[in-house]
Amino acid sequence: LGSDGTVGANKNSIKIIGDNTDNFAQGYFVYDSKKSGGITVSHLRFGKEPIRAPFLVDNADFIAVHNQAYIGRYDVLGGIKEGGIFLLNSLWDNSDVWNHLPCDLQQAIIDKKVKVYNINANKVAEEVGLGHRINVVMQAAFFIISGVLPKDQAIKFIKTAIEKSYGRKGKEIVEQNWKAVDQTEKNLAQISIPSSSNPACKPQKLVADSVPGFMSEVAAVIMRDKGDTLPVSKIP
Repeated sequence: LGSDGTVGANKNSIKIIGDNTDNFAQGYFVYDSKKSGGITVSHLRFGKEPIRAPFLVDNADFIAVHNQAYIGRYDVLGGIKEGGIFLLNSLWDNSDVWNHLPCDLQQAIIDKKVKVYNINANKVAEEVGLGHRINVVMQAAFFIISGVLPKDQAIKFIKTAIEKSYGRKGKEIVEQNWKAVDQTEKNLAQISIPSSSNPACKPQKLVADSVPGFMSEVAAVIMRDKGDTLPVSKIP
């Protein structure tokens, strides 16, 4: 979600990985034209081979959704690898997260054996005084789950990056962010995945079946952020 601080945290994550492991690393960010409150997708890539150009990640090991409102509207797990990891920031209780996921998302998780983690990052951020800025909570969750670096080492690097990023804003802001990092692990939970999707779940529709062809065949596709898939023949 544009303006929640995620881009800055992801830039720090790439620096941490690039500077403290033998991986090559890259961050590439796709913004909505309305940045604040719009959609931002952060594509982070790292590995043993040099990365010679900016690429969108379309075959991901790890996908995080920082705003639960995107669930059901966008294809959030498109391209995730089998056995990949899905991290969700949501207000839903850990015992009830599964029941809030639409059928196609449940089935994708089951079919690809995706590991699902849930955290209420908004609650953590608010409790330490950060308001809606959930970036360091989600950053810490990424490092804790992914194991790219040993957890204690990663947290130390995150806190150093926080001090560099926010030090000029005062000690209180830095300490609030440090507290958010420290609170992350105990608020993070892996969700148990059943063997089949919930028969009561329903696909989420953005437009009614009765609307004219343009709305269902063009506008609804664009609303789901799939406009690039439209053939020219569909455009009036």
